[in-house]
Amino acid sequence: MKGSRNSLITLRIFLAAARTLNFSRSAESLHLTQSAVSKHIGALEARLGVALFKRLPNGMRLTHAGALYHERVSAALRLIDEADALVANPGTRVALNIAVSPSFAQFCLIPGLSEFFEAHPDVRVNIRPRLLYGRDQSERFDAELQLHTGHVAGMSAQYLCGREMTLVAAPALLARHPVHRIEDLDPLPLLKRAQRGYSWDEWRAEVAPLWTGPAATAPEYEGFSVLLPAVLNGLGVAIVPVCMVLEPLRSGALVRPFGEAVEGRYGYYLMQPRPNVGGAYADAFCDWVAARAAALNADVRAFLTA
Repeated sequence: MKGSRNSLITLRIFLAAARTLNFSRSAESLHLTQSAVSKHIGALEARLGVALFKRLPNGMRLTHAGALYHERVSAALRLIDEADALVANPGTRVALNIAVSPSFAQFCLIPGLSEFFEAHPDVRVNIRPRLLYGRDQSERFDAELQLHTGHVAGMSAQYLCGREMTLVAAPALLARHPVHRIEDLDPLPLLKRAQRGYSWDEWRAEVAPLWTGPAATAPEYEGFSVLLPAVLNGLGVAIVPVCMVLEPLRSGALVRPFGEAVEGRYGYYLMQPRPNVGGAYADAFCDWVAARAAALNADVRAFLTA
């Protein structure tokens, strides 16, 4: 490796090794020998003066320096690849990789995404249904739309919507089992969201602190993408974010028996990696998401105060 800078070949080898944490698999994916991969990584570590990988008895892992280097190199090479594609193929659209909470994608993002494409026809958006935790950490995204409290290490977080939550039910269910007081909920199926956020305990603490709430054996649904259809079909009552059920509430497909709205700890946030090197297209997408969320919040406030 000549010169004072690392070659693109060496950097791509590093990214492959960081992704697989195995020199043999990296070599296979790049059609190189394991020895060649090892030499490139060794030369890179020698030039930087730090170890990028920690060799363990049962494999490898990135060192702290390696993780920092991987974050910045992967972002830089992506920009280089995009520049190559735009110059070599001017008609090629830029692809943004966006990680989205599946429920937010289904109920809040995708219904309005055509607006963004009309304004930016040269941008392609890859929507990846991902939660913030429990996933492949080698994946890199230009932005994420996630349910959280807003404090995430290594990422900026801008609040979008979703803090307002309410109890909802299908009219047919309430016709069979009217709900006027909190005790009227006891014979009904109280559906719980299996993931963090929008818990019965948080809602109960403000609405009915002396009420026992759902039993530990109450039915659980993994996320709103399955919980909301269950409620719409009269399988029970649940606590949901108002921003996700505005249309069913307006149409009468869902009702709020108590007409309440409780502000919870969790909401949906726009997150971007630090340092932010997404570029103009990522900035345009994030600006559009923020503007759409602002409009959605205005609709929520108007509905709750009507």
